[in-house]
Amino acid sequence: MNYIWILIIVLYIVLTHLVAKHIGAKRKIGYGKTVFWSLLFSPIIIALVIAKFSPLNEKQ
Repeated sequence: MNYIWILIIVLYIVLTHLVAKHIGAKRKIGYGKTVFWSLLFSPIIIALVIAKFSPLNEKQ
């Protein structure tokens, strides 16, 4: 039973990292803020939407 919770936590952290790295880092919100919102709410639902609505960086 405890292994299921460990697996859920690991998957949550991996999804947070993937959303922040592939979407948030390319936007003005940045990697750090995307990780913050992902950990606070949900990596897929909320952070993905927040990162998608953030404008792209002008450098790219």
